[in-house]
Amino acid sequence: MKSVCIILICFLGVSCTKHYRYSPNVEEALSQAGNNRIQLETVLIHYSKSPADSLKLRAAEFLIANMPGKYAEYYDTSWENIAAALYRWSNTQDKELLLKEYNWGKRIIKEDIKNITSNYLISNIELAFKVWQEQPWGKYISFDLFCEEILPYRVGKEPLENWREKVLASFDDLNLYFKEHNDITAVEACAMVNKQLPPFIWVNYPMPTMTYSMLMTTPRGTCDEMGALAIFVMRALGIPVTRDFTIQWPNRNLGHSWNAVCDSNGVHIAFMGVETIPGEDHLGIRLRKSKVYRNTYAKQHNITLPDNFIPSELQNQYMKDVSLEYVGCNFDVELPIFFPTANVNGYAYLLSMGKQASSIVGWGNVENNNIHFSGVGKNILYLPVFYINEEHVPAGFPFRLDDNGDLQVFEPDMANIEPLLVSDAGLNHPWLYRMQQGTFEAANRNDFFDKKVLFTIKDMPGTDFEKVGISDLTPYRYLRYVSPKGGHCNVSEIQFYGRNGEKLTGKNIGTSGSWYNSPMACDKVFDDDIYTYFDATEADFAWTGLDLGTPQVLSEIHYLPRIEDNRITKGNVYELYYWNGDDWKVYEKKTATGNTILFQAPSNGIFYVRNAINDTESNKYFIVKDGKQMWL
Repeated sequence: MKSVCIILICFLGVSCTKHYRYSPNVEEALSQAGNNRIQLETVLIHYSKSPADSLKLRAAEFLIANMPGKYAEYYDTSWENIAAALYRWSNTQDKELLLKEYNWGKRIIKEDIKNITSNYLISNIELAFKVWQEQPWGKYISFDLFCEEILPYRVGKEPLENWREKVLASFDDLNLYFKEHNDITAVEACAMVNKQLPPFIWVNYPMPTMTYSMLMTTPRGTCDEMGALAIFVMRALGIPVTRDFTIQWPNRNLGHSWNAVCDSNGVHIAFMGVETIPGEDHLGIRLRKSKVYRNTYAKQHNITLPDNFIPSELQNQYMKDVSLEYVGCNFDVELPIFFPTANVNGYAYLLSMGKQASSIVGWGNVENNNIHFSGVGKNILYLPVFYINEEHVPAGFPFRLDDNGDLQVFEPDMANIEPLLVSDAGLNHPWLYRMQQGTFEAANRNDFFDKKVLFTIKDMPGTDFEKVGISDLTPYRYLRYVSPKGGHCNVSEIQFYGRNGEKLTGKNIGTSGSWYNSPMACDKVFDDDIYTYFDATEADFAWTGLDLGTPQVLSEIHYLPRIEDNRITKGNVYELYYWNGDDWKVYEKKTATGNTILFQAPSNGIFYVRNAINDTESNKYFIVKDGKQMWL
């Protein structure tokens, strides 16, 4: 009798599942679940019982079908240990010893498809639908948008937790306010919530992927962590928010991410989580971008090739190109293939061709010996390439789009040689303006309460040392330079001289830290190295100076702006490099007789200069426009 009961139970269980037919995508996901398949099927069966749950069933299918490849990544230790190590990270040389001291343990990876529970998924779906249906702006959110920007149970690779319940408990007052005001929009709600999030301490080292709880208790990290916290809180409150990003900045080996909220018309408005409200200025809007992508939960199938035929930067299958949504990134480019090659597989790639850093940032279709790129950013140097045997093979000459979006292809004309006067970065260098309106101050109290302004930089400085005489004969112990608003205290060198012409020395004082915790802190201004500089975290009124120990009379100030470039110096030997279509080649070599050099160079070329004596190079490429250098 007992065996009959077991058979009957098994039959009933099978009959319950057989009446619901899985889609091919869902079945493919279930086939990868192993022993966890029953947990996922429980969710599907739960929502297939009633026609009233048909939309929730579609949501469950969406989550499960796109679940393969998603996982939690964490360390086998308490978060307290991880947080304590992170607070000491930037000030510790021996990172391995630090990790051992706090016993981070081994890294653990748990695939969602094989570990997630039915209770967790059902709870996530129920809470997501509740806020979608209850918030006043919910009626403007389509089901597809809901699935991507409210429904997902995770943001990145964080360990799973019941973050929706925690957010609703912590932000209950705002949630109640939203429900009581029927005319509030998602964008307005987003701005209100973002102002309530804790400020972050910026760091430039990799962070372990953090949960909502970790982000709230340890608010430090990169733009990714800031954006993740915004996504957790916004989505839990029914606000459709996602993450947009650029793979790499021009001339900088670093990308950036920020957030975007979808308004009632389906338009995404960018903002920076925990920092700015939608529509306000931030780095993601302000700076030049080659391409912009948006993280997605659903697999996108952007490039229909195996991963070994795709550059690593584009192997992420959970991102879509949204460049056309951003001003300055909405240009299409059609180029002929100058250097045909076999096995291109129908694709060419867009290489952001920076002097300091290059990266693949996009892809294009190859057809009829032409390459078509869509949504390309202007004022950036690119190289069209093929990806063959894990190498970038040039498909054509470098190109850029100017301010008007007009295409310029840089194929050097070796039959047309022109004079090229190479100088320092010149008055068009982007950092020089950052010292304009800066001030030099003196005091005899270390809090500068008794400060006196000795000199204000009224005009934009040049690229050489500026020298200023000081007539005030009062002895001062503390001397400093205060950056203007937006200047980040960008200055390479400052030298203070006493009444007898002696160089004054002392203990460095100033604003602590640096942009992205780089080595360029306030002490670099007094290290007698013109190639280092201070790059403060604070954009406004950061400062650097000296404690002389005892009051002394100041007679002269010498200062040199930040210029990241290979400065031309008399007596040094310089090589002019140009791009010949395949590689960089030396075109001419000369000794400088001053701070400029007259080279002979092919027209329509791209160049950089190398100091052959000290083996330093200009950190940007330049072209010639109207007979002058134009830095890219």
